[in-house]
Amino acid sequence: MIPTLQSLRFVFVMMIFMSHFSYGGIEAFQAGGDCGVAFFFLLSGFVLSRGYGQRLRQGSFSYGQFMRRRLLKIYPLHLLCLVAVLLVSRQSLGLPVLLNALLLQCWVPSMDFYFSCNAVSWFLSCMLFCYAVFPLAFRQASPRLTAVVLLGGLAVYLLVPYDRVNSILYVNPLVRFVDFYLGILLYRYLEEKPQNRLPAWVEPLLVIVLVLLLMAYPFADEKLRNAPLYWLVLLPLIAVFAKAQGPLSRLLCCKPLLWLGTLSMPVFLIHPLTFSILTRRLPTMSYVPMLVVCFAVVVLVSWLIDKCFLRQIERFK
Repeated sequence: MIPTLQSLRFVFVMMIFMSHFSYGGIEAFQAGGDCGVAFFFLLSGFVLSRGYGQRLRQGSFSYGQFMRRRLLKIYPLHLLCLVAVLLVSRQSLGLPVLLNALLLQCWVPSMDFYFSCNAVSWFLSCMLFCYAVFPLAFRQASPRLTAVVLLGGLAVYLLVPYDRVNSILYVNPLVRFVDFYLGILLYRYLEEKPQNRLPAWVEPLLVIVLVLLLMAYPFADEKLRNAPLYWLVLLPLIAVFAKAQGPLSRLLCCKPLLWLGTLSMPVFLIHPLTFSILTRRLPTMSYVPMLVVCFAVVVLVSWLIDKCFLRQIERFK
């Protein structure tokens, strides 16, 4: 992983973190969730292309080995969090739990399924589909396929009724593949371009534009909020920070942010359960102290999971 993008993983996972934290009468930062999720789908397509594109072209790519590594990356942590949620919530077993365990929940357009158990695992359900079709998508990426994907996505966005925005536009794997595919296209576009040095003001400008889009979120059409609102800034943001040439890139390369970036996945998967437990069990306090406590506990637990669990799994990759 490119260091700057590693740190950006933590920045955007914190946006998702804040989109789920509502306490003391203060509403959650809803724009952060949609933006953060879109970023991770785009980034995944970009990073996988960077890591495996050459092997796919040379014919040295092993689909079985690739999927094994992907499953080991997400599945053990997913099951650990699923068991923790079931123990805490004492939820009865049933079809939603089974589909959640298999990461198939997002194929059922019902909130009882796609937001079942550890609700944020819907992202893994979509990502598993993207992993499965990545080699084919990378090999077949072409103007024709791009037209089909984008026009198909546009048709879905236009035709979906507003009461189906969540079940189709937000969590459906086929729709979220559009974001993932754009990440693949971004990598392939940058591959063919000379690596010119960028002006120092480009990075701050992109951050300012992103902030303005986040501020515009309440006024944007509900269908656009899921991802298209952010594509025009997130794609260049990934491209620019991948070059790591500007002043903000140097900040992102600091060791604390890089370390926090390695904890992005456990932070993402455990923060809703942690919020639920802490906000119910701790004494009532004001918003900022509770936020600080939740952040500290999430980071601490994520570090313990990474150190005692995920690093052991790494040995099987």
